[in-house]
Amino acid sequence: MSKYDEKTLDYEANMENETGRTSSSFGAYFNIVCVIAGMGVLQMASAFRQSGWFGAVITVFCCLLCIYTGHLLVKCLYFDGKTRLPGYSAIGQAAFGKFGRYMVEGFLFCFYFGVACIFIILISKDLSELFELVNIHLNLKIWTIIAAVIIWIPFVAFKAMKEVEILALFGTLATAFTVVVIVVVGIMDLPKNKMQTHEFIQPSGLPIALASISLSFGGSPVFPAVEKTMKRPKSWTMVLSFAMGTALILYILAGVFGYLVYGNSVQSPIFTNLTKNGLTVAAMIAMTFHIMFAAPILLISFSLEVEKWLKITDNYMTKSKQVVSRVCMRTALMVVFCLISMFVPAFGDFMSLVGALTNCQIIFVFPVVFYLKLYGWRNIRWYELILCAIIIVVGMVSCVLGTIDAIKSLKATLSG
Repeated sequence: MSKYDEKTLDYEANMENETGRTSSSFGAYFNIVCVIAGMGVLQMASAFRQSGWFGAVITVFCCLLCIYTGHLLVKCLYFDGKTRLPGYSAIGQAAFGKFGRYMVEGFLFCFYFGVACIFIILISKDLSELFELVNIHLNLKIWTIIAAVIIWIPFVAFKAMKEVEILALFGTLATAFTVVVIVVVGIMDLPKNKMQTHEFIQPSGLPIALASISLSFGGSPVFPAVEKTMKRPKSWTMVLSFAMGTALILYILAGVFGYLVYGNSVQSPIFTNLTKNGLTVAAMIAMTFHIMFAAPILLISFSLEVEKWLKITDNYMTKSKQVVSRVCMRTALMVVFCLISMFVPAFGDFMSLVGALTNCQIIFVFPVVFYLKLYGWRNIRWYELILCAIIIVVGMVSCVLGTIDAIKSLKATLSG
């Protein structure tokens, strides 16, 4: 038996012996879908505009790659066959020492800050548009503060991942409802948009489209925390595949119908294009609630890492002191997120920049590189090595070119 096969067996045996897990596979499924499916639904039609109809191929491609890298990431948690590493940054340290840990932590900081700001920007825009319908007009910066407070409430109210499963269920349902609205309202708007133009492929827009679509599948930073709560961790890859498949269906529906109806005039978020009616308003409300549900799942994972660094744990503090310290720390984080969001109002361009700069590395490059280092490339089958090489190339190219395009687009939007 090869070294590769021995580690695989040890990995599976170790998973069987894990204790302290309370979440069902359904709970993990909803956590993943809730985290990855919300913002991507609103962005997908715009990604199709950037890349043309070829965006559908990119979406399927990203989905498959993210299933594979999500599998590798969790597998790396058990690389020695004996113990489970505590999280993503620990994998980096196991592979490349302190440099690997600091590198992962740096990218994760940028990712979480970017995504938190996207949450706030999106809620503030939705609230502004919703309340304008009833003649309530406030400055966008005020709505940004209100949006930050809305996210702050569940962020400080829930301590750990296992406490937010019910939010994930409602968040997933809200996203599915939004896709139904995009399809229905799109069909209703189709007769007055027959003159819209479409492209099969836009070569110049492929890197930035790949960056934004990859961000739409970017749940990798949360995967170790979700897997850690599962009663049946051996089901991880199956749960991940079903969750990613669900997101793929939602994205294809939103992207195809959005681009079909509104063509090269489609914007991000797509609510900007949809005719305002009862369904659209209901979808905007549902998506606002979705972000309220998704934000804690993502940000709590980040916060728990910060709390370990600051020693806000049972080993160093009493329960009451932990609560006070946790609330203060998370409140301070939310204030920073809010301040950044006030000066970056271009949701679509900012999402593309975050996706290109951080997420391409986090979901594509790092899991593959760490896997090759921890398991040894000589012990990995040749066809996996080819796939790993493709993933690294895709991640690096989309990072460099996508970041350049996203910065140009963001500067043009802000200067205009």
